[in-house]
Order: sequence, then structure tokens, then C-alpha cells
Amino acid sequence: MKNAELRIAVAPTLKAALEQAARDNARSLPLFIESLLSEHLTAKGYLRTGREHGIPISQLNAENDG
Repeated sequence: MKNAELRIAVAPTLKAALEQAARDNARSLPLFIESLLSEHLTAKGYLRTGREHGIPISQLNAENDG
């Protein structure tokens, strides 16, 4: 499945915080943001769990973070 593109504007301080968090989690910025969104939307019931939507960041580990 091809990913859909989403462009957003954020405050420079928010972008810097996201970039640092992505580095701390050894992920690219887009993948880190996708993980955050997926986790939040799954927790709130807007997104069903499943591999097609990724794994919530809180459930990532060495075996499933590929």
C-alpha cells in the first residue's frame, strides 16, 4: 500500500522537539510522527489495531521494530 502524503506546519520549537525525540528513538522524523499518530488514534478508538496501521510506539521492541 502506498502511503498518503500529509503536509503540516508546526512551530519551530515543536519541530525541534519532534526531531530530538525521533533521534532518541532511532527513527526518522516521518516514521516517528506516524507512530505517535497511530498510537494516539488507536488508543482513542479512531484506528483499529493491526499490522496495516503499524504498531503503537509503546509496543515496539527489538523483534517487531523492523
